[in-house]
Amino acid sequence: MALTMVRVTKLCKQFGEHKVLVDVDLEVARGDTYAVIGPSGSGKSTLLRCINHLEVPTSGSVEIDGQPMALSKEHSSRARERHLNQQRSQVGMVFQRFNLFPHRTALGNVMEGLIAVRSLPKQEARDKAVAMLDDVGLGDKRDDYPAQLSGGQQQRVAIARALVMEPKVMLFDEATSALDPELVEDVLNVMRKLAEGGLTMIVVTHEMNFARDAAKRVIFMDYGAIVEEGTPEEIFVAPQEERTKSFLRKVLHQ
Repeated sequence: MALTMVRVTKLCKQFGEHKVLVDVDLEVARGDTYAVIGPSGSGKSTLLRCINHLEVPTSGSVEIDGQPMALSKEHSSRARERHLNQQRSQVGMVFQRFNLFPHRTALGNVMEGLIAVRSLPKQEARDKAVAMLDDVGLGDKRDDYPAQLSGGQQQRVAIARALVMEPKVMLFDEATSALDPELVEDVLNVMRKLAEGGLTMIVVTHEMNFARDAAKRVIFMDYGAIVEEGTPEEIFVAPQEERTKSFLRKVLHQ
């Protein structure tokens, strides 16, 4: 039986009166890739942001590798902050926008967390960053600045920056949606390689081929709730819910 790496229980998120997530339950096994699909505004990105507490859930809980993401209010604010920072260091996240430091090279961007967060010696950080850039196919671009890189290359630097911290879980929030179509495949290939390598990943995506080919499980969300979950074959070949069928008819026949 695979161990659960991410457990989400009765997760709710409200902004004012607007309910963005409604009683979301989710278990992601260690080493599995979960693809989250659904229409815009269905709560997919908010779910990721609540998992790593970039957004604080209104109610419910998140556990990473058996540990709560956030401590209860019975603990001091300092203890809660220290615990949250520790838990966040286990979770890598890649956004639509690359958020690279423009004044640092690709290598400098990947080294930053190793030095600032992990306090590694500069040479060790450099060696790890060089190896990670090689892994994502950018070894020859290590001295380039973000402005000198294509969007796809910048996104691969962002992935390398997250991976070099050796997270237990990677969250991808529409990592290819800001890219020109011809650059998407390079980024998806890096993500496929990570999935094949057994990294635990939750991927919010509009790329249905990736969801079908690379994910172990697919989740369809709408109106802040998980409508349906299953294997790629179950979701794409024989969906049970009418809302899932309607969504797939639209996106697969564009």
